[in-house]
Amino acid sequence: MFQAIWKDIDSFNGLDALLVTAVAMILVFLVLILIIGVTHGVKITVDAGDAATHINAQQKNKIIEEDKDALAAVMAATIDFYKETGKNAELKSIEKIDEE
Repeated sequence: MFQAIWKDIDSFNGLDALLVTAVAMILVFLVLILIIGVTHGVKITVDAGDAATHINAQQKNKIIEEDKDALAAVMAATIDFYKETGKNAELKSIEKIDEE
């Protein structure tokens, strides 16, 4: 293939070799710059999507922090709800009912 590009192979010298090397290096770096540009564009797109779908963390529920039995009761209730309805439960709040 090199002979198809360089017609007179007998007159090929060191300066011609440097020229071929320089052209090859330029092509490699252009491909690397193209790859970097594409990956940077993908990163910007993903970051924009993440920023649009960011969910703010809710405050912790004090009952769960203080009472481990309440946490076990909530887990049992959500498992029971899922078994009966087949839907995932969405926990909004927990309130402790005083037993008297």
